[in-house]
Amino acid sequence: MKRKSKLPCYYAYSGLNYKNGFVTTCPIGPARLQTIDDKLPSEFWNNENFREYRQKLDKGEWPAGCHLCQEAEAEGTRSMRYDYQNRIDLSEYDPNTGIMPFSGLKHVELRFSNSCNMACLHCSEVYSSNWGARLKNYVPDRLDVQHNLIQLLKTQHRTGPDDDTQIRLSKKDALEIANDLVVNFPNIQKIDFAGGEVLYQKQFFAVLEKLAEHPNAENIEIFFHTNFNAKFDVERLNDMLRPFGASTIKISVDSGTNIYSYFRDGDWNVLKDNLEKFKSINSNARLDAVCTTSIYQMLDIKNILTSLLSLNLNTVSMSVVYTPAYINPALAYRIFGKRILADIASAVKAIRKIEKKRLELEGYENHRGWNKKFNKFMDIHVCLRDLDRIKNYILNHKTEEKDKTAFIIYANRMDKLWKQNFNQYFTKYKLESMDIKEVV
Repeated sequence: MKRKSKLPCYYAYSGLNYKNGFVTTCPIGPARLQTIDDKLPSEFWNNENFREYRQKLDKGEWPAGCHLCQEAEAEGTRSMRYDYQNRIDLSEYDPNTGIMPFSGLKHVELRFSNSCNMACLHCSEVYSSNWGARLKNYVPDRLDVQHNLIQLLKTQHRTGPDDDTQIRLSKKDALEIANDLVVNFPNIQKIDFAGGEVLYQKQFFAVLEKLAEHPNAENIEIFFHTNFNAKFDVERLNDMLRPFGASTIKISVDSGTNIYSYFRDGDWNVLKDNLEKFKSINSNARLDAVCTTSIYQMLDIKNILTSLLSLNLNTVSMSVVYTPAYINPALAYRIFGKRILADIASAVKAIRKIEKKRLELEGYENHRGWNKKFNKFMDIHVCLRDLDRIKNYILNHKTEEKDKTAFIIYANRMDKLWKQNFNQYFTKYKLESMDIKEVV
């Protein structure tokens, strides 16, 4: 008998996600279903919390940790619950107990530490050691508290002011988890690595070497998030990826030539150089760029997307910064309305122009994004698809005036703390002490 769920979610039935001090099911889920202290996946995969989580979805009830997907769907936009819908397999799942056999685990996301060489404006000390270092002596003041600037209060991705948990998986612990995955979970299809910055961390290559022993290694996709702006051994990375069936490198770029150094605290030329070195020795790995889209990105959207499309990658995707509310991309529409829609239209026009020029070039089929089956450039196709989803999101997501005020305060605070100037990088919009305006 085919089992069904009223709220089917691939991650809830097939995923594990290691975060800061706890394990949950999906990349955006905050539900603390298991602490990571002295626990291996085989010991908690079917604990009471995981089983209850699955059973609630079976009955059509939204678990507390699923509020972001619930809100997105209520607003008529696509939620993460729709990832891999065609891969959900409940054939061995027992809805009466909520138990999924070890064979049901297909997707694992691991984080080792918050060690990172960047301090991006949408991040926090939980995921960036650079953030932690810069806020080491920072004391939040009345305005931080009043406007709930959770990044500066150090409460983002935490339960409250007394929660100081960090992402801490030692090399020893990480290898024990990897070994448990090798020995006990035969059907793993994909293993994600997130950060911090994995190319900056000693655990990453050691765990890849251990996972290469998995009996299903030749069918496993290794997927990792990186800024590709750190110093790393390109040839070693290439060698470590060889045993696996596929590899995808998701490069968090989030910016273009205009604001890369401002928003991501990195060097665009280093990114380009690292990409060229890797592409020169590896033609098999998928190289994808992502624009994690906050209000900052909406204020420079055309340059960001055209810059990303200049990198010769497989795809260029976009995702939404749902929290904090004061940098949510929908704020841009709240503040500037039709001007933002005009910026999106201008970006679409520029992207179509890039597509037209590419097709006029001899050998355009050699572009990494070209898909022979669909007869299109997938980096352009995915970019336009996601931009349309972003547009739909900002038109439907509810924002509040207090969030606008909080953003202005946050942006000014970050300029002071990070020793930079918004107005030197954003040419169409001007940040003032208590306002943000269009430049006419």
